[in-house]
Amino acid sequence: MTAHRLPPARRRSRAALGWPLLNLALLGLALGACAGGPATETNPALGWSAAGSPKELEVRPAEYRHEVHFATDSARIDAAEQGRLRGFLAAVAPNPNDAIRIEGHADERASDPYNLDLSARRARSVQDMLRQEGLRGVPVHLAAYGERAPEVLGSGPEVWRENRRVEVVIDRHVVVLPPCPDWSVESGTDFANNPHSNFGCATRTNLGLMIDDPRDLARGRSLGPADGVREAEAIARYRRGEVTELKQEVLD
Repeated sequence: MTAHRLPPARRRSRAALGWPLLNLALLGLALGACAGGPATETNPALGWSAAGSPKELEVRPAEYRHEVHFATDSARIDAAEQGRLRGFLAAVAPNPNDAIRIEGHADERASDPYNLDLSARRARSVQDMLRQEGLRGVPVHLAAYGERAPEVLGSGPEVWRENRRVEVVIDRHVVVLPPCPDWSVESGTDFANNPHSNFGCATRTNLGLMIDDPRDLARGRSLGPADGVREAEAIARYRRGEVTELKQEVLD
């Protein structure tokens, strides 16, 4: 049998056509490799994929309130109200990163100027007690409203008793930790190279627990010279062994 051979010109044209086809095939394989496996499961309610769920810290403002009540025409804090105020301070534990508002009030009886003066004296009484309890480094703002902002509307002994008060308001920022640990996605081989659902949990949680002022996570503070006295006191406390010990981590 005689073999038929293509002319040299046709052989060259067919070879030239084969190279683009081969290049297209290789490009298709590369794109397929980049696409990876099946799509990651998504959470339509939250708008993110389960494998790449965000692990971010959230800073929220918090407000803690307490009322100190007074007798008629008096700015003295009786023993019972002193005990309640101490219990509130022990539970909230104010720190220099907080801000305290002390707002004095009076009932509707007497004149407006007199009630403004009385509510101011009540606010100062509460401020003096906070200083006696050691809260000297916390910013305090005083305000007196007299009878202009009643707690309860109306008239009578019960209404007057509720309105003769000082409101102690502690403004604070708190850190909300991410939902960790997150084992919603099984660990194992992932040919799509997606991050695991627990990715970032340790870093973000540790940062949230160590941050001194949560407001620094929301907005930075201007840098300035260090307080030499404060730094020296910290070293002195360390040498005296007055450093707060770290709590033991309890694993479930």
